[in-house]
Amino acid sequence: MAEYRLSYKGVSAVVESAGAELISFIPQNGREYIWQADPAVWPNHTPMLFPVCSATLNNTLKIDGVPYPLGKHGFTRKVPFELGRHGADFVELVYASNPETLRQYPFEFLLHVTHAIAEDGFSTTFLVENKSEKRMPLCIGGHPGFTCPLYEGEAFEDYQLVFEKPESGRNLTLSDGTCIDGEEQIPLQGGTTLPLDHALFDQRDALVFEKLNSNVVRLVNAKTGRGFAFDFHKFDVLAVWTMPNKKGDYLCLEPWCGLPAVKGETGSFEDKPYVKFLNPGESFQVGYSMMVIE
Repeated sequence: MAEYRLSYKGVSAVVESAGAELISFIPQNGREYIWQADPAVWPNHTPMLFPVCSATLNNTLKIDGVPYPLGKHGFTRKVPFELGRHGADFVELVYASNPETLRQYPFEFLLHVTHAIAEDGFSTTFLVENKSEKRMPLCIGGHPGFTCPLYEGEAFEDYQLVFEKPESGRNLTLSDGTCIDGEEQIPLQGGTTLPLDHALFDQRDALVFEKLNSNVVRLVNAKTGRGFAFDFHKFDVLAVWTMPNKKGDYLCLEPWCGLPAVKGETGSFEDKPYVKFLNPGESFQVGYSMMVIE
């Protein structure tokens, strides 16, 4: 496993080849914004999700009527990526289809993940190329875990999510943690603000918001206003998650092009909500970014 170090005007970051994960981001204020993967709580940093987001029915999806063994979040979370390009403030890592991926997902593809840092934040960009001779369905997403709280003397419950525009609070529910089987209303203060509490996730695992008005959400301390803004404007869904019943000091903001399995669905990849289709030779690009708020 290789590590790639980035540096720009007092900002530093580290990316590892396994899963192309950003494993550290420290801006000029010296705080670590990326969850440090405590194995007793959640052993990841910022995994990417491909070619599905969240769970599939019985870890299987049908493609052109044929069932394939494709489990939760797909297969790229810990696979070895190769170096594409590397500059002082960015790195591009690449992963190509192979016999193991073809067993689960019968398409040839090239997947690029680029992490870049700036003076006040970072960006992560996914680019998928269809190298097959047939139309390729795909879902893709991010699963970055952010340190929360960020400063000593703070608690998880001191923080809140603030959407840039009023939202309904409609949350898709996963009673068994895998399959969407209903919905509920999550109360948002003023239509924009969700105070954080571990009990919120102990009771329901993830929050899954679709059809949002907002493209940006802020994770900030309610008293100091410090935190960061998270931009997910090209994605269809935003999931919010921390491991239930662990009380970990982190929160995942997960932008998805796709959804988990839905109760009563056909089980066909082609019918999944928000699925993207690439014709031979086509590509699809999407990404997210964060900006520090002091």
